[in-house]
Amino acid sequence: NSLESVMNVPLLKHKSAVIVFNSILNPADKKERKKGKVHLAKFIRPEVDRALLEDASSIVSIVCSTDKIAWTHMDRARTVLDWQQAECNNFMKGMYMAPDYLEDISMVISSFPPADFFLMEKPSISPQNTSLYPVLVHLRTVEAMLLALLTPAREPGSPPKVLNMMRTAVSRHFNLIVGDCRTSGAETVRKMMTASHRNSFQMSSRNRGEELCDALLQAVAFFKLLRE
Repeated sequence: NSLESVMNVPLLKHKSAVIVFNSILNPADKKERKKGKVHLAKFIRPEVDRALLEDASSIVSIVCSTDKIAWTHMDRARTVLDWQQAECNNFMKGMYMAPDYLEDISMVISSFPPADFFLMEKPSISPQNTSLYPVLVHLRTVEAMLLALLTPAREPGSPPKVLNMMRTAVSRHFNLIVGDCRTSGAETVRKMMTASHRNSFQMSSRNRGEELCDALLQAVAFFKLLRE
């Protein structure tokens, strides 16, 4: 019935008790903290002023795989302005050759429209998963080249134009995680479409279009999470 009696609870440490008391006495502060930059940092890297992101007229959402790069150009009203993918024939073929990667990536980004921010998916592959280490190295190589090619010359201290979005944040937003795995986002994308577009949306076995779906979902999640 008193703070002293709470402190006598077995295994309850002083620091934990202080956190509990503060959350009870100042619930508004806790809610306010969740809405601030701490929440934003959970899905965007590096951190950028929220106001700059909210003022963005459009973004290009980019997702890479072992043989493709897909992108979605979307405005703040969540209107899809462009939605494409490109085969990258030099990806993970034989010995790694930087000029070959550069050729593929340069060809792809030549089709990118102007945008306020370029949003690259940050995959959730663990370096401890040795079987996927070649894929991890490949994705980081592509990420580094995209970052270098898409970043304009800027003054020191000015905000970045190329950002990473955490794949896990998109997965959780659309409830795509089953166990430890992410399921396909194709059905989620189909549900977003009007009936006429839904009927023409096909996922073939050879070229399934998972990257296209992921790029679209990443763009939608970006604008929706900004408003939460």
